[in-house]
Amino acid sequence: MAAVRIGHDRRRVVRALALTASVILGVLLLPAPEGWAASPPLTFTRIATGFDDPVFAAAAPGDPSRLFVVEKTGSIRIIENGAVLATPFLNISSIVKSDGNEQGLLGLAFDPNYQINRKFYVNYIDLNGNTSVASYQASATDPRVANTARTPILSIAQPYSNHNGGWLGFGSDNYLYIASGDGGDANDPGNRAQNLDTLLGKMLRIDPNGADAFPADANRNYAIPATNPFVNRSGADEIWAYGLRNPWRNSFDAQTGALYIADVGQGAREEINYQGPASAGGENYGWRAWEGTQATGLSGLNTTSPATFPIHEYAHSSGNISVTGGYVYRGDEIEGLAGTYFFGDYGSARIWSFRYDGTTKSEFQQRNAELVPDVGTLNRISSFGQGAAGELYVIDIDGDIFRIGSRIYGDANNDRLVDGADYTIWADHYLQSNQGFNLGDFNRDGLVDGADYTLWADHYQPALAIWAVPEPATWILATTGLTVGSLLRVRRAGRMFARRPVR
Repeated sequence: MAAVRIGHDRRRVVRALALTASVILGVLLLPAPEGWAASPPLTFTRIATGFDDPVFAAAAPGDPSRLFVVEKTGSIRIIENGAVLATPFLNISSIVKSDGNEQGLLGLAFDPNYQINRKFYVNYIDLNGNTSVASYQASATDPRVANTARTPILSIAQPYSNHNGGWLGFGSDNYLYIASGDGGDANDPGNRAQNLDTLLGKMLRIDPNGADAFPADANRNYAIPATNPFVNRSGADEIWAYGLRNPWRNSFDAQTGALYIADVGQGAREEINYQGPASAGGENYGWRAWEGTQATGLSGLNTTSPATFPIHEYAHSSGNISVTGGYVYRGDEIEGLAGTYFFGDYGSARIWSFRYDGTTKSEFQQRNAELVPDVGTLNRISSFGQGAAGELYVIDIDGDIFRIGSRIYGDANNDRLVDGADYTIWADHYLQSNQGFNLGDFNRDGLVDGADYTLWADHYQPALAIWAVPEPATWILATTGLTVGSLLRVRRAGRMFARRPVR
């Protein structure tokens, strides 16, 4: 191990050595404080700006270097290794109607076999104001651009300009799920969300790679999964779930396969719905008879399935007006947050998170105090995004893309290194309360103690350290009493001590 010269600061190193010895005993003899595995503080970094009404971002399977950003006006742009490419991946603005507030190019999903077939799917409002789902292929010679040839998959007539949904994504079953709004206006005047003969106000499930179930219809090119809940019974075969108003930004948990559906409310409640990985479909999320857990007084509840209530809801207050669904975090960068669902509100730009185990919601909290942009301002959250490695992004419709990251356990001075400088900060505040992460309380339990030392030691980076304080050797355990008892004598002999390595 590298030696530490202490002639210039004997008192600090002697104090650190004594504290180290006492902490090792404390770590061994005392239980870790409650909450010691709490996640480190989050960071919020703007990675790109200048987009034209961005509404979504996604990574292609097996492609960790690029993020694809969907612009409402009709283009898909690429952020590659931190730079925004000048040429769009796809530009279909000539066939997209985007003048309405909720119209435009709204969704993007990559085929699970994208690396082989180069196929991806988009959801947009066409020039007639109707929903169109179509597939395209990336170029075989240049993965930065897509071919212009379009294959129509599915279309839905829209009676009004709002409540178009627009999300689509593949589940772990490799089927394509498509979220549709109730057709628009207010209070679902046609009660379409409860009508099983229309595709409006639904979560649909189709197989775009299966044998075409509609060979005579050039605009319908997909198969119907045999296990869809309304196959061979009353109701449209494409329907997977119903009773939705305007599902805006939904996602699958990459680990469990659970589906989270964020449904925008009418004027009272915003809601997050949950569909477990073992679901057979057919859930009725209640709209228009229910808005969240509140009865609307509107008639027409379809009792084919009982109403399924949200796992989370919130009121229209303090600027909250429209939920934006997010993702369950499954990345590797942020320790302690695996399994945490992030979501936000378009109007207030608040970001929240919670855990849900299929039965109980826990650890609900607002995150904005941590998620302060390093550059710019978070104004209106149009979407969240997920990178190839599971890291999360936040999309501001005003043109910015932010990345959620975190501090590193043990890195008190935030230089992205866990080294002796951080050890010294911890030692200087040992057994002090309410000091915060920057002063050594790495587990954020309110006390700088041995559990925080353990986090520092577990993340110590001697190969990268500017100046290294190695982990105390096991022999200190046997000589702790002598080390502490000899503190004054060692201090007097500082000149001789400075010549010896600390092992």
